[in-house]
Amino acid sequence: MARFGRSFLRTSAVTPYSKRTLRLRSRLPLLWVAIALFAALFLPDRIWTTFLVGLGGLLLIAYLWANQLLHGLHGQRSLRFGWVAVGDRLGESFVLSNDAYVPAFWVQIVDFSTVPDYRPAVVRSVGATGIERWRQDAVCRRRGQYHLGPWELRSADPFGLFSVTIQYAQTEELIIHPPIHSELPIPLPAGQSSGRSRSRERSWQATVNAAAVRDYVPGDPQRWIHWRTSARHGKLYVRQFDLDAAGDVWLVLDLEAASQVGDGVESTEEHAVLLAAALIGRARHENRSLGLATYGQQPAVIPPGQGAGQEWRLLRALALVSASGETGLHVALEDLSRVARRGSAAVIITSTSRVNWLPALVQLAQGGVQANVILLERTSFGASQSNLGLQDAVRQLGFNCHVIRKGDVDLPPETGEQRGYWKFRTLATGKVVVLEQPQ
Repeated sequence: MARFGRSFLRTSAVTPYSKRTLRLRSRLPLLWVAIALFAALFLPDRIWTTFLVGLGGLLLIAYLWANQLLHGLHGQRSLRFGWVAVGDRLGESFVLSNDAYVPAFWVQIVDFSTVPDYRPAVVRSVGATGIERWRQDAVCRRRGQYHLGPWELRSADPFGLFSVTIQYAQTEELIIHPPIHSELPIPLPAGQSSGRSRSRERSWQATVNAAAVRDYVPGDPQRWIHWRTSARHGKLYVRQFDLDAAGDVWLVLDLEAASQVGDGVESTEEHAVLLAAALIGRARHENRSLGLATYGQQPAVIPPGQGAGQEWRLLRALALVSASGETGLHVALEDLSRVARRGSAAVIITSTSRVNWLPALVQLAQGGVQANVILLERTSFGASQSNLGLQDAVRQLGFNCHVIRKGDVDLPPETGEQRGYWKFRTLATGKVVVLEQPQ
């Protein structure tokens, strides 16, 4: 009988993405069958025979029913957009199909996703050879990197004797980035020069200024080829670009834990991230080259760049930052002075009340980097001591300083209204182009 009981535990991988298990929920029915069989053999009576046939038939029907569901149930889920902002509505489509010739009176969807406040776990029923479709929505309330899945389908036969579990181990990454919707009266600094004049220094990246041509080198992008010159000389030439005279811009976020005030979306950490996201959107609109330096729990330094791809990288980095670092702002500025190019600019976002970083700010300017400071006023976020004295100190050193208080930055909406999504198309060459981006 022990061998008979173990035969009801079956595991099979019908597809590479699922693991299917049929299990006897309790050994009590097997015990009753053994008792009925013993009684029928040693106490011959019609009642024991009837009881044995009825209980054995019930067990067989339940097994065959559950076995049909084991191979006939299939689940599928698809995320409409994998790149959303805080305040957007996350939407997933679910499909539950049953290829078996018996119905599934209940199918429980068990989800192990990590998205905050998202609970797609439901119970559905699907008829024989039927299909069920539905959508699950939730409002994205917290930025970060999460995953959807793994998940399971759980069902059973009508008598509840056998359980069916179908596990889907695949996961899908979901990035919830900070929204770009704040209209801020803070312009991007232009660097040491302004306008679209040409620089004498050559650029390794494409800019709006094509300075000259040079011989083609293997690895140069085909879009840089100057076909008219190539046809005239009989060999390939590529355009050589000037640096944009407006200069690179660096965003520096002070994410030292000791400098932060407030909790949740009303904290200085989230306001700094929202300010940075708004400036990233402005740089994309103005076709400026923008980089990012954050020194949170995991330092992240992204060199300046342009285009939708650079905006994607910057927003992804902002989605993952955490104001739990131990690196002071003075150390961040010292590091920036070593990597920032002369003629570039820096926007420093901080809520600190200390002044030990001001010498590093002066050193940064002496290296040819124009610096602007965005100061988050601490008392508006609940601190007992103000840091407005830093504003006068920064301005006396000759730097621009903007003060931001709690409420000056629009917080993400709580209604889940859609503001647009990233949409892409892959060309025949394999290049991915942006068709639509969030507004």
